[in-house]
Amino acid sequence: MITIEGHLFDLQNREDVMLLWMRDDTGRTHLICDRFQPSIYVHGDAAVIDRLTRRLQVLGVLACSPERTERIHFYTGRVMPVVCYTFAKPSFLRTVHRKLYAFFERIEIYHSDVELPTLYLLHRRWIPMARLRLECEWNEQEQRLDLLDGSMLEDAAAIEYPAVPLRTAYLSLAASHRFGLRGNALLLESGAEQIEVPTDNPVRMIHRFNDFFYRNDPDVILSEYGDRTIFPALFKHAKEQKISLQADRITAGDMALNRKIITEGRSYFTYGSMIFRAPSYPLQGRWHIDRHNSFVHRESGLEGVIQLSRLSCIPVQRMARSSTGAAMTMIQTAVALKQNYLVPWQKSHSEEPRSALELLTSDKGGLVYEPDIRETNVRENVIQIDFSQMYPTIMVHHNLSPETVLCSCCAPSYADCDRVPEAHFPVCRRRKGIVPLSLAPILELRRYLKYQKKHAPTAEERERAHQRQDALKWLLVTCFGYLGYRNAKFGRLESHEAVTAFGRQKLLRAKRISEQRGYRVLHAITDCLFLQKESPFDDPTVHPVAGPTGHGQQLQELCDAITAATSVEMSLEGEYSWIVFLSSRQDERLPVANRYFGRFTDGTMKVRGIQVRRRDTPDFLRHVQQQMLDVMATAETIADLRALHPTMDELYRIWKERLYNREIPWRDLLLRRTVSRSVDEYTVDGASSLSLEQLAEMGIELQPGEKVRYLILSKKSRDRRRRYLTEEKAALEEQEGRRPGYDCHAYGESLREAFRELWEHFAPAGYFDELKDGQQRLFLRKRRD
Repeated sequence: MITIEGHLFDLQNREDVMLLWMRDDTGRTHLICDRFQPSIYVHGDAAVIDRLTRRLQVLGVLACSPERTERIHFYTGRVMPVVCYTFAKPSFLRTVHRKLYAFFERIEIYHSDVELPTLYLLHRRWIPMARLRLECEWNEQEQRLDLLDGSMLEDAAAIEYPAVPLRTAYLSLAASHRFGLRGNALLLESGAEQIEVPTDNPVRMIHRFNDFFYRNDPDVILSEYGDRTIFPALFKHAKEQKISLQADRITAGDMALNRKIITEGRSYFTYGSMIFRAPSYPLQGRWHIDRHNSFVHRESGLEGVIQLSRLSCIPVQRMARSSTGAAMTMIQTAVALKQNYLVPWQKSHSEEPRSALELLTSDKGGLVYEPDIRETNVRENVIQIDFSQMYPTIMVHHNLSPETVLCSCCAPSYADCDRVPEAHFPVCRRRKGIVPLSLAPILELRRYLKYQKKHAPTAEERERAHQRQDALKWLLVTCFGYLGYRNAKFGRLESHEAVTAFGRQKLLRAKRISEQRGYRVLHAITDCLFLQKESPFDDPTVHPVAGPTGHGQQLQELCDAITAATSVEMSLEGEYSWIVFLSSRQDERLPVANRYFGRFTDGTMKVRGIQVRRRDTPDFLRHVQQQMLDVMATAETIADLRALHPTMDELYRIWKERLYNREIPWRDLLLRRTVSRSVDEYTVDGASSLSLEQLAEMGIELQPGEKVRYLILSKKSRDRRRRYLTEEKAALEEQEGRRPGYDCHAYGESLREAFRELWEHFAPAGYFDELKDGQQRLFLRKRRD
């Protein structure tokens, strides 16, 4: 018998064999095999179930005879008879899942769509990256280690767990990934070693790649477009040259992965946006995370991915490529299985029929109190207070879950139920919903990590806590939306509406308490309020963080009163020296709820909805606005701001002069757009369609949902080919010694608008009209010259 102790690094399945990758304390990895045969449950028409049983037996996919048992129905909470099928060939579950619609309204199939590694972990009650002790034996016939027994050496619910040191390598391309490996170069980095591998000779390239991996033996590969470009090309070349690529830690034998080379991703339309997902290239025994194909890693780093993996029982590589909604669904699935619930493959409870008046009453969303800009857009001495994790806390406190709102167990009288404000939906008191059960420990964990982010003893520990709590933030943001999402496994529209109804009630209570204490509400957005004191503070010299007296004491008492009245923690976000609520671009009389910027009393700035925050803003304009905001942050009052006008004017003119003198690097001027369709489907000669045409001429095809970056060459040129220049074509021109040009007037207009967005409420009257006229004259003079 062989005992292996270490961390469960990764797991994958080969039919009914689970491959467990263990990493011991020396950094060595071990491959252990364990047999796993998953089960599904079926309920419905007896004749249909009998035919299904006979068919599965003929196909020989069952491990044993079907078993009749009982489980709890998720929505009704009632015990119901089901038939349990255990599969000797788990791959057949994909076939079952594809046929689910064929069984609609005849039989219900449960537990059929949970990924096998996740189902295995839930069955074993293990979690990814947990410390395990495994008892194994050598299988001489199969030439592998087989698992005999195993135990987890840590508490899955523990808030803290030790960081595991991992060897990391970085993989990218020297030029644009859209050129592929042709005429490009691989950049490999690990520790102090950095190499550039030419790609003109595939055999030599693969050997150098393998040598690098042999020397460094990385546990984690963080790539730039590894899923989209690099690994599809590497595996394709290796297959053609009949050379083993050492990216995996197992490259031969029955357990080696026989990959199908996929180069095209998947495009889909959801909630008004076209989304692109690149193909997936996970590795065996190592983690490969493409930083451009992982939302979780992009937002919260590797520690954030590990945190969500541990919570959801989704292996790390798959978690990196999954959404936070998928993680939330698996967390809820784990809770449902512990409660002995049958897990549906999709939500099976449709929205209850309602009148137009009932819909108008209940389906209102979050409450927004628009900024009061009738007198002015600029305010001084404004306080912002925020509810902490408002919607998740409401779900936990009020037991809001798909099976508890309009629950079947209390129907039809609903005598003992709580009621949702306005909508009057009944909420069950007899059983705790899986959504509150899932969210309660996550809320507690995030509170702890937010504290550790500020107070942990070392910078490394603080950064680790920051990444973990950031991942939980996105998880909690997702949990509310998934209640109403049409494809959510655990969702119901009425429970979604119930959350917003309680949210509106609590925001109105907070508004009323604030006004009773002498504050004027200037603005409110769903879970936060912007307040201004109508009468002077008792001690205006005391800052809120300075101590429990005067000004700070009044604010703390206000937050405590709101917390007590709403059962949701209210806290001080900050006090603004000044804040600007921006108007609509279409009508300056109309306020915009989510566009504002202001200076806190400690000199830091908070900005929302302006160009410096937008992802499609060119780096040039982002640098300009950030520099201007830094200057504005030095002003403590509105009078101080207006006194900065000469400085701001000079700063604008310096940037404009650099722009018209063509001193701005062309890469800082690139704009970004999301491609919404294929090049043949565009009917208007816009930036996206003309950029796609350029790329097509270069042999590059983009799928809907991908991003294209381009320069404005001459926006109003009669020659449509001279209007825009893609990043890829500009890079080729630069390689040939030609510096890409740009439309000074178009970028000058954007520069003026970026300046105006920040400064129009502090500049002298008519200032920006004069700038526009002067810019037009400068453009005409430059064109003549």
